[in-house]
Amino acid sequence: MSDATWMLGAVLGVFFGGMLGGFVRWAIMAVVHNLLMATFIANIAASGIIGVAIFLPSMWQTAVGVGFAGALSTLSLLARQLGALIKDGKFRLAAEYGISTAAFAVLAAGIGAQVASFATR
Repeated sequence: MSDATWMLGAVLGVFFGGMLGGFVRWAIMAVVHNLLMATFIANIAASGIIGVAIFLPSMWQTAVGVGFAGALSTLSLLARQLGALIKDGKFRLAAEYGISTAAFAVLAAGIGAQVASFATR
């Protein structure tokens, strides 16, 4: 596959993966009416998907990892939420939310990678 073909496939993969990931994030936000929980779910799901994506062929890694998971995750909203909690003096909740998001994201990525590694054997 030529570099131009790979680049076109990667761009289209990120575009369509991003559209799908954005739609899934919107759906999560529409169904889960607690914004902190919806953000948590979207970020953990995206982390698990990134764990799976590392075992995919390179163009699919780009489409799934960068496009879909990138649009699904919402780290900028997480940062805004943490800032608002701190500004409101809810330091304990901010710490619990931030630490649990980071810990579960790492766990989800590990589980996703483990599942994908078994599936590719």
